Amino acid sequence: MAEPDEQRLFTEACLHGLRAKLCDDLGSLDRFPPEVAAMARRVAECLEVPEPATA
Repeated sequence: MAEPDEQRLFTEACLHGLRAKLCDDLGSLDRFPPEVAAMARRVAECLEVPEPATA
């Protein structure tokens, strides 16, 4: 295997980001390669639940 497939990297990042968010452990992403960790952090950020607006 020469270089990792882009789709595989994206899939790994999604899974790691989801797990980190569900376990409330974003620091665990530091152990992954930088490109996977960066994508996983973006995935976790998208999973933020917005707070309802108060008037």
